[in-house]
Amino acid sequence: MKDNLQRLKIKYIIFITIFFTVLYKGAEFYARTLDYVPSYFMTWEKKIPFLTIFMLPYMTSAPFFFGTFLTIKDEKKLNFYVKQAIFLTVVSIAIFFIVPMKFYFPKPEIANPIFNFFFYVLGQLDSSFNQCPSLHVSFAFLSIAIYCKEIKTKLKYLISIWGFLIAISVHFVYQHHFIDFVGGFIMFLITWYIFPKFIKSVKK
Repeated sequence: MKDNLQRLKIKYIIFITIFFTVLYKGAEFYARTLDYVPSYFMTWEKKIPFLTIFMLPYMTSAPFFFGTFLTIKDEKKLNFYVKQAIFLTVVSIAIFFIVPMKFYFPKPEIANPIFNFFFYVLGQLDSSFNQCPSLHVSFAFLSIAIYCKEIKTKLKYLISIWGFLIAISVHFVYQHHFIDFVGGFIMFLITWYIFPKFIKSVKK
């Protein structure tokens, strides 16, 4: 029984990775074809410092999310969490197509070769498009919610702190504006609280 659950987890991780990448890159490709993509930010955001150290939590977003699969011991819960991830991804990327946005601030030069490499990798995997709602933020909070629900020890508090660092790192590595952060958090709330209620109402 456990072996079947483990195989299902692996299948879901592979599926979500491919599913997410295809949709995400599709939205990015679409935005690149447009003559003009706007940026939305507040004046005070120009004072946010560029902190390369926040690249460490930022780059752990994917493994942080997929780590939630390891904590789930019930197949029904696993199936539902995957549905939430699909819902979150589809709705967010639909918004990227409808309201494309671009990050405005240029990244400064990075002297440290290690962090310079990290940002090079980031440039290959991500882009300045697909801004609001921030999927980085949405998945960070969704992961925190799953960890807190599934883990019964105090370890969940340390994990939650790391998840929060992942969420706020989008500002300090100059990848998202504040509106993207708010949009990502709202998208998480919809996925975590409203989506389950909608599913239950449909089943009735």
